[in-house]
Amino acid sequence: MFQNRITRISSNLLVSTTGLRILDLSRNRMESLPCQLIAHLLHLEELDLSQNLLTTIPNDSFTNTSGLTRLRLAGNQLSEFSFQLVSHLGKLENLEVSDNQLASLSGQLSSHYIGLFFLYNNIMEMISVDWFNTHRDVRVYLFNNPIRNISSDVSPAINTALEIFVNCSTLETLPSSRQTFNGSCVNNVFVPYLEIHSSEVIDSLKAEQGWECSPKLFAWSYRVCSPCRRGTYDNNSACLECPSGGFYQDETGTTSCKQCDVGTFVNYTGGISLRECKVCPDGSDLTKPAGYRACVCKNDFTRTHRFQGCQRCQTDGLNCSLDYRYLIPGFYWNWSFPEVNLTEYRQFVVNLQTENLTYLNTSIEYKHRMPNVFKCPRFQSCKNPNSDTREGLDGRCDDGYRGWQCIKCQEGYFPVLNSCTKCPQDWVVLLQTLILSVLVIVTFAVVLCLHSGKDFRQCNRSITNKVAARIKIMLGFYQVIGELTESLNGAPWSDASVHLGKLFSLLDFNILNLYTRLRCLNENFTINPLLRFKISLISQVGTVMLASTIYLTCKVYLKRWRHSVTEELTAKLDKVKSRLYTFATFFFFVTYTPTCAAIFKVLPTACETFDVVHGGNYMISLLRSDVDINCGALDNYQISAYVATSLYVIPFPLILLYVLYKHRRRNVERQLPCTNRTVTVSDNDVSQNAPSMEEIHAEHYLEVPAWLDFLCGNYKEEFWYWEIVELLRKVVQIMLISMFGWKNSMVRLFTIGASIVFLITNVIIFPMRDRFEEMLQIFSLSVILTNVLVTAIPITYDGYVPLLSTFLLTLDAVLCITIAGEAVVAMYRISKRAIIPRRVK
Repeated sequence: MFQNRITRISSNLLVSTTGLRILDLSRNRMESLPCQLIAHLLHLEELDLSQNLLTTIPNDSFTNTSGLTRLRLAGNQLSEFSFQLVSHLGKLENLEVSDNQLASLSGQLSSHYIGLFFLYNNIMEMISVDWFNTHRDVRVYLFNNPIRNISSDVSPAINTALEIFVNCSTLETLPSSRQTFNGSCVNNVFVPYLEIHSSEVIDSLKAEQGWECSPKLFAWSYRVCSPCRRGTYDNNSACLECPSGGFYQDETGTTSCKQCDVGTFVNYTGGISLRECKVCPDGSDLTKPAGYRACVCKNDFTRTHRFQGCQRCQTDGLNCSLDYRYLIPGFYWNWSFPEVNLTEYRQFVVNLQTENLTYLNTSIEYKHRMPNVFKCPRFQSCKNPNSDTREGLDGRCDDGYRGWQCIKCQEGYFPVLNSCTKCPQDWVVLLQTLILSVLVIVTFAVVLCLHSGKDFRQCNRSITNKVAARIKIMLGFYQVIGELTESLNGAPWSDASVHLGKLFSLLDFNILNLYTRLRCLNENFTINPLLRFKISLISQVGTVMLASTIYLTCKVYLKRWRHSVTEELTAKLDKVKSRLYTFATFFFFVTYTPTCAAIFKVLPTACETFDVVHGGNYMISLLRSDVDINCGALDNYQISAYVATSLYVIPFPLILLYVLYKHRRRNVERQLPCTNRTVTVSDNDVSQNAPSMEEIHAEHYLEVPAWLDFLCGNYKEEFWYWEIVELLRKVVQIMLISMFGWKNSMVRLFTIGASIVFLITNVIIFPMRDRFEEMLQIFSLSVILTNVLVTAIPITYDGYVPLLSTFLLTLDAVLCITIAGEAVVAMYRISKRAIIPRRVK
């Protein structure tokens, strides 16, 4: 009949149940107990009237139930209790009158059998030991009463077996004799216990009173139960300590914990007092409750321990609004180094997000260091989606990107400036590669062919020389812009430059970069800086060896197999030698700038060092032009680069300068110019034996080797060395960028300054013979300067990006078309003049 809504019960209800042993009327709404309700229950042993609304119980209610061993009256509204009520219960062992409104007791406990008397959670301020005058061991539980005075007027010898459990914090007066009773102070360490046989009673205690009971060892044995002590609460299965954070419990026998004041917390489990709630540590938001941590952190603060202080976010690029660090778009960190632990950090974050008791005590702290955060060169490549979740904590590159700072391209993509573009179809890649190869072969063939056969001249200057001049201007522009875009692949380009690079994706400014698109067919075709370094050096050495082998082979053939050395054979050998010199000079001239760039990019200064662990001492050094390459393994390459610098980068222009100077000096001694002369023939010299102008020019050009004429043929006499200056210009403009990186402000300043100086110098001194060529050169230098300025200065207003990109594209296109068109027209004239005489014959 327990746990119903019974408010009134008939006195005759149980007349026919005289053999009833246990009667449970608990958790109803009865306000009074009928006098004759249990008068017929002569065999009743347990009666439970707890959790009702009883205010009084008649003293003769239990007269006929002398066999009652357990009586529960707890949780009612009793304000008076007389021991006369239980005076007839000679077998009573357990009496519960707790959780009522009792201020005092009347009478005296005289039963010889009662052992446990529960009076806790009442309002008594004074008790008398005389109430419990019995010869049997009795325990009286009086805790959670505001008791101030304990008195006794009985001889100490009568009641030595009495044990009282009280809260001592309010006590003011005790009995004068120590022999009167045994008292124990109830606190968070000590609580009383009961020996209970009834499973129903145990269930009731655990459900509502906040008790815990030991397991039953045997079917016939009892269980020991006790109320949950302070600092603990009952979770319906056991007494658990109040969790660390904003919780405590200063009462016993409860089913929940109390909350600390806002901005305070307990740094350990089992807080027993509000005084143990301390102010949350530095960096905490004191306007919010602590919850299951040491208060939430303030804005821009983060933590690595659930119950310790918060620290400021270490750097830009992090969001700490959830009490832990996670990346925002545009930034990058790396968790692959020894002093950091991504697995542990993920467990910590997931645990920190658990705002209930299911969080794990094993993951309340991240004990390792955090990685440093780096700004991505290209904001869009570091999207970091869902970076506040377990799966996205390590950061995620955008589609097509991978590697350090999301600079490298994934498989199926190729680089354009610092962006990755999806690979075109295979036939497009093959067609581009074929066209490029044909152009390279044709260019070399034209250069060689132009220096063979009859040379045509206009205004005392060969058309061949004019074509070579156009080619050199094109190379000067092409190589600088190509190496500039390649060197700045990992730098923070402005959006305008990226937009421009995409428009040029079909005509890459770097020849080797165009060949790298073969990686779209197979990743093994990727040309990294180390492979480029090898190719560059091998090509230089191979060219020398190839030219030497061809010359020696021809020489052996002509001298061995012809059995005689004639002027004709010598002339043929000289012709072969001249063509090989021309080929080698042209090849070295064309490849000098990219070879220097390949050498510079493996020097130690081309490496960038990163402090990857926050507060740690772990550094990595990566090659700036390819962050997949660790500089720690480049000792041999760097030694080779130093050797190449000393044997090639520096000597090559000096050797050319020396050869030009030697030729210049010889011509000065013979009163001849570097590439041309003006011959004045007086009337006295005119005769049949006098040479014609064509013969004079022919004689002059025998004085100038074709391979040397390629270098100085388009410059004024006093500027015979200017091609060496042009070589240095191209190298200087890419050297610092390749070696020190575009992020260096001094590198930017010097590159811009060098571009301006060379432009102004050409405008002032006008070193070229032909005015049109000089205008082309000045235009080329102006376009280079414009590209450098746009690259160095970020565009803050997006509205300018399309306009500026279109402007740069137009400049570059006009320059390329003009120079290429001039070269084509010149070659057309050569071909036309070569064909017409044949038709005449």
